[in-house]
Amino acid sequence: MPRSDFWSGLAVAAFGALALLWMIPNYAGSNPFAQMPPELVPSIAAWIMVVCGTIVAIKGAVIMIRNRMGPLTRDLNWPGIGWALWPFAYVGAAIWVMSFVKLTWFGPVLIGGMLLLLGERRWWMILGCSVVPVALLYLLSVYLMRVGVV
Repeated sequence: MPRSDFWSGLAVAAFGALALLWMIPNYAGSNPFAQMPPELVPSIAAWIMVVCGTIVAIKGAVIMIRNRMGPLTRDLNWPGIGWALWPFAYVGAAIWVMSFVKLTWFGPVLIGGMLLLLGERRWWMILGCSVVPVALLYLLSVYLMRVGVV
């Protein structure tokens, strides 16, 4: 596990640094009349990612050095890697479908399908976790914000 801790910590810290250096400055926007600047919360989250990812990477590196392990290995578990990639394919396909269908129509199906694929079989959990967030998003955007974007 120290090897995976090292690489995952490094990836999280690198993504946080990417957010701080490129994404937030270019895409957070600006609002001179806002009480709180729009980049404040994403910057705080990115700093948390950098700090926590660095801690996990350092812990993994220390354990690897103590056990005289290298950061790379030749014996990869290819079936395990393939199994770890299916959620990314599922979400990618869902994003493609959502470019044609509204989120409030497809969201419950997307979330419920993911829960089923992950092994959840309690119908009230699937129904609650898939319908409630989308219903609250609909309520927030249409009735409370009066935008009707969903």
